[in-house]
Amino acid sequence: MNVAVPSVPDGPVEPERLPTNRVDALFSPLSSFSNLALAVSGGSDSLCLLVLFDEWRKRTGWQGAAEVLCVDHQLRPESGQEAEFVAMTARACGLDCTVLRWSGDKPSANVQEKARLARYQLMAGRMRDTEAEALVLGHHLDDQAETFLDRLTRGSGVSGLSGMAADEGCGPEGLRLLRPLLSVSKSDLIAALEQRGRTWCTDPSNRNPKYKRSRLRAILSLLAEEGLSAERLAQTAASIRRAREALELTVEDLAARLVTEHPAGPVRLDRQAYRTLAEEFRLRLLVYLLARVSGKVSRPRLAKLQALDQMLISVDQNRQTLQGSVFDADTDTIRAWKEAGRTPPTVVTGLAGTGTWDGRYLYRAPERVTGEGDAPLCLGPLTSAPVSRREIDWPEGWPKAAFDCAPVLWRAGEIVMPASATAVLTIGNSCRSADLELERMPIQGKLPDNFMDNGDADEEI
Repeated sequence: MNVAVPSVPDGPVEPERLPTNRVDALFSPLSSFSNLALAVSGGSDSLCLLVLFDEWRKRTGWQGAAEVLCVDHQLRPESGQEAEFVAMTARACGLDCTVLRWSGDKPSANVQEKARLARYQLMAGRMRDTEAEALVLGHHLDDQAETFLDRLTRGSGVSGLSGMAADEGCGPEGLRLLRPLLSVSKSDLIAALEQRGRTWCTDPSNRNPKYKRSRLRAILSLLAEEGLSAERLAQTAASIRRAREALELTVEDLAARLVTEHPAGPVRLDRQAYRTLAEEFRLRLLVYLLARVSGKVSRPRLAKLQALDQMLISVDQNRQTLQGSVFDADTDTIRAWKEAGRTPPTVVTGLAGTGTWDGRYLYRAPERVTGEGDAPLCLGPLTSAPVSRREIDWPEGWPKAAFDCAPVLWRAGEIVMPASATAVLTIGNSCRSADLELERMPIQGKLPDNFMDNGDADEEI
């Protein structure tokens, strides 16, 4: 009787670098999603992401939808062939693939950074079309270490040095980013591909010393010889991230306890309570106030933010503007509001459906809010509204200027009150009503990483 005997290799067998149980543990957080997009360039990192994800979904029976997104930056002659390689690999796995092309003139400086921004913009646009819940990326342990070193060279603080998160709720373009391979070394990813007989694309720019990331990779190998490995750097980043998260939670609590908001726009807080806070909390609270009154996440220079902070804790009565926001302080109170300036918020004419105004308010209106022959319904700032300031019932305790950018609704010169009237000023005594809701939106985007170093216009600290 013949017995099948497995062949015995001549030398020792290298253990599997990414065994099935570890892969399943890495990808298990993806189980809660039903529609995902995978960013795949064709390099070893993202290709391994694609291969392992495909094996995991088939092994576990994950029933969600997934699409591979490949961006052809058209910066190198072979980029089109690489995109086709990704598409063929995805189709062989039974996954759809969309190639997104960065067309038009290319920048002559900061090419890698601008290409990164374009990549996220293209993928975000596609994900809006497909209603994908999150973008899965192939960032790994070595990427985390490089990010830490890069931000260290820029003088980053707690926010920057906390590195990348495995689950980032509000990344570029507001995308939710998932990084299941963040704890895996690049060598393990390459070994996993080699064990499966896979090939991948190689971008020569990754080895070009003119790019900072390439130089950091060389530095990493030297640091590892001294005991400062990628694992150690990632552990440090994780420790700093825990401190950062604690800071953010504390600032959220401070904002909830100390800041009073008027539904029509301005905010205020007790000045003495502000003075008692540690400087880091004061600076982060100012960033929160900037975002809240302006409707956009700002990135003020650290020196200007510190100058505003010092004025608010020391000068008796003062008023100062920073990035389109006015800060006004008297003996007891600090107030902040959006500055109308030379370009006040726009006027939206013909409200219908659901939309946003000025990054601060969400409106919900019937698809048709006017009858036959009626004038269209308009939404705009107080400074543009057809109203006399004498008709306004000004809220007590607030400067009148604090409401220059308050939302006002009108039709054919007559002020209209929405069904939900708490977000607007009380104007006149004979206002018509409209079947429309207007509510204040939460801050759009994440607040961390918003202090800018004085010597670097492009990077946060």
